[in-house]
Amino acid sequence: MKMPLVAAAALLLICLCGCRRQMAEDQLYDLRAALNRGLPYPVLQWTAIATEMDRSSGSMTTLFGDDAAVKAARAGVAYPAGAVLGLVTWREGEDPHWFGARIPGQPVSVEFVVAGRGVDEKFTGTPWRETPGTAAEQIEAMQPVRVP
Repeated sequence: MKMPLVAAAALLLICLCGCRRQMAEDQLYDLRAALNRGLPYPVLQWTAIATEMDRSSGSMTTLFGDDAAVKAARAGVAYPAGAVLGLVTWREGEDPHWFGARIPGQPVSVEFVVAGRGVDEKFTGTPWRETPGTAAEQIEAMQPVRVP
């Protein structure tokens, strides 16, 4: 009598352990970090050039660039006229998958600078609304230094 009961319990345990529960996509990825429509450029489709974290304000900032900006950054030269840079700032969030890890959370602002044109557009809020931009100096400070 005990043997069939133990076998049934073992079979049930194997079935329960073998079944994986699919995580919903919004649990797996923090979709708040995704930048939706309403911006003049597809900043998240560009390449990251530099990133910084400000622990005191609990924010993370990433400098993205279009192809011309990335090519100039990798060569260690000035950005050519017409190159577009995007500076995205997020609030830090806790990574639910890695204890102690920090990931981008809610987007705070997105700023675009067009090199050589003096164009500086800043977008904040939800939905995005344009405000006066100040990214040019911060982008200059984040430009990578070429190491020989």
